[in-house]
Amino acid sequence: MSTLYLSPNEARVLAALVEKSITTPQYYPMTVNALMMASNQKNSRHPVMNLSEGDTGAALNALEAEKLVTRDDNAGRVPKWRHRFQHQLLLKPATMAVLATLMLRGPQTPAELRTNSAPLNGPADADGVQAALNDLLDRAQPFVMQLPRLPGQAASRWVHLLSGTPDIPVQDAPAPSAAPVARAPAGTGSGLERVAVLEARVAELEAKLAELEQRLTAAGG
Repeated sequence: MSTLYLSPNEARVLAALVEKSITTPQYYPMTVNALMMASNQKNSRHPVMNLSEGDTGAALNALEAEKLVTRDDNAGRVPKWRHRFQHQLLLKPATMAVLATLMLRGPQTPAELRTNSAPLNGPADADGVQAALNDLLDRAQPFVMQLPRLPGQAASRWVHLLSGTPDIPVQDAPAPSAAPVARAPAGTGSGLERVAVLEARVAELEAKLAELEQRLTAAGG
């Protein structure tokens, strides 16, 4: 298929439809109203959204045009929807779980992905998560990317690319120090001993400077 781009609304609606098809199959396929509430959940969502019924319907229409969802003609008088996410993007079940989790919860580390994708039948171990990420990365249109690790982060996070490349925060460079800090030679003992060594060096330099000033004065006279 051609390059796929989903608006944030479309990505949320599609991922919520995938999630509920697995976690609550008794309520699947889903009506627009039920899908709106699933998309606007306060838990397991980042960012939290506030889609209207019209927003949800418009997202479904756009996704239908991409053949990512379809109406269920056997669902009765109220229209209901099914996803075709796995079929259209040729995703293995565990890989689909990882991608849907990124779409629902935003950037995550591999460890977070293993935990958060578990309800969607995601990979059972770290190797499985990495295999899923590699699968999503190794495509003509990569579906994920690894974000640079920020200061204080124990592991790099991953993000989905179905809604475009995210803004990557610029790391602040460390502020330059006002002056280099003198270091005592290695092996000079305790902190007090190192201070004494530094003070002796300063005194020695001051004496040499005074001697040099005297010589310059004598030469000038």
